[in-house]
Amino acid sequence: MTSDRRRLEDEGSFSIRNTPLRARQRRDLIERPGRFHIESEDGEVILAPDEGQLRLFWAFRDVESMRQQFPEMWAEAREQLDPDEVDYVSMDLSGLPTREWLEPLLKDADFELFAEWMEMANPDLDANNIPEFPDGLKMRRAGDDDLERLHEIWTEAYGDYGDGDATFNWILETAGWAGALEVDGDVVAFAANAPVERAEGRILTAAVAPEAWGNGYGRLILGAALYQLAAKDAVRATVKVRPDIKPSLRTCADLGFKFSRAGLEYRRPVDEDAIREKREARRVAGVKARFGNWR
Repeated sequence: MTSDRRRLEDEGSFSIRNTPLRARQRRDLIERPGRFHIESEDGEVILAPDEGQLRLFWAFRDVESMRQQFPEMWAEAREQLDPDEVDYVSMDLSGLPTREWLEPLLKDADFELFAEWMEMANPDLDANNIPEFPDGLKMRRAGDDDLERLHEIWTEAYGDYGDGDATFNWILETAGWAGALEVDGDVVAFAANAPVERAEGRILTAAVAPEAWGNGYGRLILGAALYQLAAKDAVRATVKVRPDIKPSLRTCADLGFKFSRAGLEYRRPVDEDAIREKREARRVAGVKARFGNWR
């Protein structure tokens, strides 16, 4: 039996994993510069750079294997964290039927639930569907002089559901196109697209300044992003949204996006001092809950 075949059989025996991975996706993660990978016969942990941050992936033969091996594997992976490079470590949960048994392991590793995410897909891009903009509005390519304003819009629009400065920098480095929407000369919204690959487009981000919400600018900027992808021969586009930001789902649905997949994102800070402070706060709160405030 070849080592590749044995590896595939071993992967098939991993009955639980945090999120489904195709063989090509897993191979890409393991081959990325800066990744950390540890494995045994019963499971594996991969910590890899992803979208400007670090993302954790794991797979195990069964629940008991994970309970026994994940803490030690994570302890080794944690040694790779550099607070000067990333803002946090993220981990998606997608496709797990139940996670009650997982919560204690995640808590011990200082991962906390951040937010739900949803991937929406538009399978019917049309390069002939040219968006129109009302008088007083101007759509143009974003430039270096816009970066400070784009960061301001991005930070304020996502608020508590933001992804950190390292992710914003990654978007700027990755984007093949970024467009800005002006109202009477002021930028009020923007979107950024990844380069089209294999007729597949991806909208990396789209945001409207909060003071400009309620004017339909989200639909305009998202429509412009779809047209740009279609003009580059994409036939399908995806975008990741936060259902907690209510207008995002409605705007995507209005433009023909349909549900593709969803999951939960957990995050862990890379600031160990902050983690220790949070643990101490939990400990004190637990003592008060049990014995009152007399201490």
